[in-house]
Amino acid sequence: MKIFIITLLFITSLLGARIDEFAKEAGYMREYVSALKIAKKENKMVMLLLVADYCPWCKKFQRKTLQSSPLSTKIKQDFIPVIVDKYREKEHYPSIYSNSSIPAVFFIDPKSENSLFKSISYVNKKDFLSNINEAIAIYKEKSK
Repeated sequence: MKIFIITLLFITSLLGARIDEFAKEAGYMREYVSALKIAKKENKMVMLLLVADYCPWCKKFQRKTLQSSPLSTKIKQDFIPVIVDKYREKEHYPSIYSNSSIPAVFFIDPKSENSLFKSISYVNKKDFLSNINEAIAIYKEKSK
């Protein structure tokens, strides 16, 4: 039984490491509250990405869409990105943003903390760029 528990703890720690690794490589924050503070200072939206390490669509979205050079640059320029494990880090983001599907991306107004736009499930580069532009347009319109 001890071996089972130790093995389970080891596997769990490895799964969390993948999200940490992506966050570090891509320049994403890991805590919503910290991201929100910076977003308020810089007048940028928070881009909250909810994923799970076991989710193949999340990994594909991170690898094929988010890490593409032009999108990665645009995300860092226009948003404060934060990535959170939907199931294991529930305390790291407001429960209002829980969603039945992952990956889920919420574009959040830093002042009201309301989601202005959301993107659910795997999205290719072209479609996600369209989602980003839509979120930016909504934010600019709301900020007038």
